[in-house]
Amino acid sequence: MTKLLRILAGAFVLGLIWSTQALAAPRIQVEPLLWDFGTATNIPEITHDFTVRNAGDAELQINRLVSSCDACLRAAIDKTKIPPGGTAVVHSRLDLRALEGPITRTITVYCNDPSNSPVVLGLTGVVMPLYQVTPREITMDLSQGQRIGVAEIVPLYQLRAPLSQVQCGDTNITATVSMETSNKFMLTVRASEPFPRGRSMVSLDVRSADSNDPPCLVRAFVNNPPDFEVIPTQLWFQPQTEPQMRILWLKQHGAAPAILLDAIPQSDKFHCEIDPDANGFDYRIYVTAWQQDGAAGQTNVLILKVRDRNQHEQSVPVPIVVGQTEAKSR
Repeated sequence: MTKLLRILAGAFVLGLIWSTQALAAPRIQVEPLLWDFGTATNIPEITHDFTVRNAGDAELQINRLVSSCDACLRAAIDKTKIPPGGTAVVHSRLDLRALEGPITRTITVYCNDPSNSPVVLGLTGVVMPLYQVTPREITMDLSQGQRIGVAEIVPLYQLRAPLSQVQCGDTNITATVSMETSNKFMLTVRASEPFPRGRSMVSLDVRSADSNDPPCLVRAFVNNPPDFEVIPTQLWFQPQTEPQMRILWLKQHGAAPAILLDAIPQSDKFHCEIDPDANGFDYRIYVTAWQQDGAAGQTNVLILKVRDRNQHEQSVPVPIVVGQTEAKSR
């Protein structure tokens, strides 16, 4: 009888231990969940740290952080594995330069807490601008001959000294600021020639000679597309018997556009029709494919024959991909 009681007692203890282990779980705690930064001017950025605590009895795993605004809010955690009773810190940086008025941004924390995931952290407040900038962002399209951009700057408080300096980290940009009236300034931005191809964003820091005056931060966007652009860069078709059509665009941005002579597919199972733009030098190319059911995974090439203003001909290859889904062809 005594032996039986010992066996039963041992089984009870083992069952209790197993039950305790089975119920062990992490528990995330962040207090407070919302940080109100009050009223701030559009200084470059403000920072805040959220403390994450594991109030459970198993390891807390932070899987990922997701910002509600990739352009203005950055977030990172100093460690992703938090033991029971331990803490970690979520560092946040909020860029206020392009914000104005009441704002709220969030950071979503995904973790292995079985009863409280995800957790949403918030930053809220009011942004009061120090300067009125018109337009808020300068845009220059070099393909349209727009090499110079201007913006009017009006301080919304009393400067100790007039704006007179412009700092820019891009050597392809020159910028100057001049006083128009006692409380109005003109920022002039010029893109160099030649300018790198593509779309560039440049930050301009406009200051006075008095270091106590806060800077006025302005963004400029420069669009300098290639003279000759094929959109999309490749065509994608499904592996099916029925006919299917895609549109290929030939966009031209240069001062001396080329002439599209022909569009020649490699296979006789593709057919092309060229539709010139009646009001410009762009082209639409309608590409029809059929009997592609046995061509999954295959790549063909469409050759665009073009002639430039010097009567030189060149061939531009465009890949044609046949796949189950568009994502697989990329």
